[in-house]
Amino acid sequence: MPPPPDHGPTDATTAVPAGRLDRLDRAVSRRLAMDWPHPRWFTVPLGGLSLSANYGVLWYVLCLVPWILGADQPLWKALYVAVPVTLVEMTGFLVKQLVGRVRPPVADPTQPEQIPLPISKSFPSSHASMAIVGTFTLGMLYPQWIPALVVLSLVLMFSRVYLGVHYLGDVLGGVVYGLIWGAAWILLVPAPV
Repeated sequence: MPPPPDHGPTDATTAVPAGRLDRLDRAVSRRLAMDWPHPRWFTVPLGGLSLSANYGVLWYVLCLVPWILGADQPLWKALYVAVPVTLVEMTGFLVKQLVGRVRPPVADPTQPEQIPLPISKSFPSSHASMAIVGTFTLGMLYPQWIPALVVLSLVLMFSRVYLGVHYLGDVLGGVVYGLIWGAAWILLVPAPV
């Protein structure tokens, strides 16, 4: 089966011929975002969940739940999650500016916008990096939450490619970036348990 047509990148990679890995990333991401069924009953709630994680809002809300439920040391526990989520978001924004990869519907105008596009660049996915950091930190505080946090993170990462706002490579890059931040944070900052 021949590969899908290459609509050509319009981002920072245009100065260099697209490599095999980049073409594969674009083709797989396009297939997921356009060829898979997108029933409204699925895309609307998935889009809502995806948008709720913009700027770390979902993770800030989750770190406040124990506070609302009367946990010990609520401020320190909330900060243990919120600070690294904020740091990975802010530094990830700088990486996005340096890399300069545009989002799929911008690079390929035939790809529809399923949800509103963020104004930031595409690589790495902040949703993925914040999900990893949020899972690490909340998981350190509440180990019983880990299975639900992993599922939530996987659904968020899937949503970013399925809804066409990221390439799969952006999400994988965000995972690696989040793993570095999350591991460093839990190794260097003791959890307030």
